[in-house]
Amino acid sequence: MLQTIVTRRPEETHALGESWAGEAAPGWIIGLVGHLGAGKTQLVKGIAKGLGITSRVQSPTFTLVHEYSGGRFPLYHLDLYRLEDEAAIRSAGLDQ
Repeated sequence: MLQTIVTRRPEETHALGESWAGEAAPGWIIGLVGHLGAGKTQLVKGIAKGLGITSRVQSPTFTLVHEYSGGRFPLYHLDLYRLEDEAAIRSAGLDQ
C-alpha cells in the first residue's frame, strides 16, 4: 500500500528522515522525486542523523553521488537528474 506523507516545515522533513533511519536496513533504496527545494536533501539529512552519521550532508547535484560513513551502515546519496536513460546510468557505473 502506497502512503502519502506531507511535511510542511524543514524540521518535519528532517524528523521524518530520522524516523525512517530507525527502520532502515542495508540494501534499502529510497527514491525521491521532487522539484528543486522540495526537501529531498533535508530528508536525507534526517536519515543520515538517524543512522548516526555526523558528517555534513549536501546535495550531490554537481557530483552525482555522495557517500557517508560512520553510522550503522554507509549511506549513498545520488542525484540522477542528469542521467536521462538506462545507458547513462550504466556509463556512470551505477548498474552494479
